[in-house]
Amino acid sequence: MTASRLRYYETRGLIAPTERCSGKRRYSPRVLRRLAIIEAAQRVGFNLDEIKDLLGSRDRPAHERLRTLALRKLPEIDALILRATTVKQLLQFCGDCKCKSIDECRLLDERTMTLALDDKQAPSALTRHETPLQRSQRQCPAGARRGQTLS
Repeated sequence: MTASRLRYYETRGLIAPTERCSGKRRYSPRVLRRLAIIEAAQRVGFNLDEIKDLLGSRDRPAHERLRTLALRKLPEIDALILRATTVKQLLQFCGDCKCKSIDECRLLDERTMTLALDDKQAPSALTRHETPLQRSQRQCPAGARRGQTLS
């Protein structure tokens, strides 16, 4: 971990400033444990403000604070998963494109991308109401020209 990151954590109040010994900072096992918690919390998606709430408050037990933060974070993670699934399906669909020119393909039109990425009901606006077999049998050139709407 870089010195600048440690100083930043100190200024944010995530770890206590430490004393120097021979010009070097020496961190106690308690601070090292907090750094490990900070790193683990960041890996699962908590931001520094959320981590500060988790570490700082002593009005409730830590497991209750963690539970509250986790339940609050789950909808964000669900939205990320939905978006990633949609992007994956869109890329798979693009991989099946048989258009002769990128200029005639409707898959990369801004409207198509927006519809696919903003669709909240289905993983992809492009694959809605299709079975995997139907999707694999469909080809871009038949009806994939610009100006035509998605079915």
